[in-house]
Amino acid sequence: MNIKNRNSERGQAIVYLAIGMVVFLGFVALAIDGGMVLADRRNTQNASDAASLAGGAQTAVTLQSEGIDYGNWNCSVVAHAINVGEATAISRAAANDFTIHRQVGASDLYNQVNAQCKSTTYRTNEGTIWFVDKFIDVTTEISATTQSNFLQILYPKALHNEVDSVTRVRPPQPIVFGNAIVALNPEGCSGHNNGGIVYGDSDIKLTGGGIFSNGCLRGNGNPDVYIDGGLPLGNDLEEGQANWYPEPQEVEFQIPTSNYNIDEPNCDDSRANKITADELSDQLKDGPVTLDGGLWCITGDLKINNNEVLHGEGVTLYMVNGGVHVNGHAEVQLSAPSDTPDPYPAIAGLLIYLPINNTISLELNGTSESFYAGLILAPRSTIVMNGTGYNTYRGQVVGWNVELGGTADTFVDYVPDEGYQEPTSIELSK
Repeated sequence: MNIKNRNSERGQAIVYLAIGMVVFLGFVALAIDGGMVLADRRNTQNASDAASLAGGAQTAVTLQSEGIDYGNWNCSVVAHAINVGEATAISRAAANDFTIHRQVGASDLYNQVNAQCKSTTYRTNEGTIWFVDKFIDVTTEISATTQSNFLQILYPKALHNEVDSVTRVRPPQPIVFGNAIVALNPEGCSGHNNGGIVYGDSDIKLTGGGIFSNGCLRGNGNPDVYIDGGLPLGNDLEEGQANWYPEPQEVEFQIPTSNYNIDEPNCDDSRANKITADELSDQLKDGPVTLDGGLWCITGDLKINNNEVLHGEGVTLYMVNGGVHVNGHAEVQLSAPSDTPDPYPAIAGLLIYLPINNTISLELNGTSESFYAGLILAPRSTIVMNGTGYNTYRGQVVGWNVELGGTADTFVDYVPDEGYQEPTSIELSK
């Protein structure tokens, strides 16, 4: 009798099923515990951000109430604002069920807040300091643990999250790093159009701030350029025949858009004055015009011609979709509002503003009787400032391209405390 051995394969599927079930349960455990860890991390990060922002906001409020700005800033003066900010961060963290403490000395422990007075120094390629950024960083560090439900079989320790947040607080300060003349065009020198340009055969004298160009800084003709209280700076230099005192220096830094953004003037406010450029031109033809103080929303291209006279004290001219073109023999005397009393809807320190979508040029020529006082801001327009008489500008001039000079001496006197100031600002930087 023949006996056959037959190897049975019954039961092998059970082995694979058991192995597969272990792997499947492992993924389920990872998904459940991993999800819990991520959810706890988000919650912890949100609490850290909230505490840091709350501390930064109260720090900013304190700086504002105590009258601390860029000019009078030092780390001893801001000590009280730092203490208030840290206390506020601790309180906000507690409201979200996290306990944090002030950092004492150097510490690697989490669950703490540390507000510090800091600064960043900007230098030219030659090493000359041209601006010091001053700020307070409110840093919160929070940790939390998550007890695993399934992974503790393989990883018995509790899962640990550590997060941190940094809110940066800056005091009120002049825009564009306190330069008197700024060209925002980032293009290098090519032809005769880009960037900051000085020209003519006259003297150009700046006090209280320098000239800065995101791109080209050029001298055309033979002007003598004197700067007291700043430097001539550009990312690309073409000095030409101009005589510079001091000499221009090259930088590898461009002023970011955020440094010249301002809130749009509110032309819908009942106190705003609305007028077309043609209507104002017709009034100028009939005789001298004096604008009442406040916000003037002007549509169209304003042209001020020979012998016409325009005066205005405490005014903000918002050129909605046009520019301003002043003939060299017209007389224009305009000054921006002060910050007290609150000039809203006009903007303190802001004289002429062209929004970023307005690329029409500004030509501010004038006689010896003309002057402009306040910030002239046209971030996408060319600004030409010249004339045949003694030309005086008191404030900052910020444009896409800026041409400064002419056949007569030009004076730009910039006093930061009198000009437009960025309000105290905060940002969650980390």
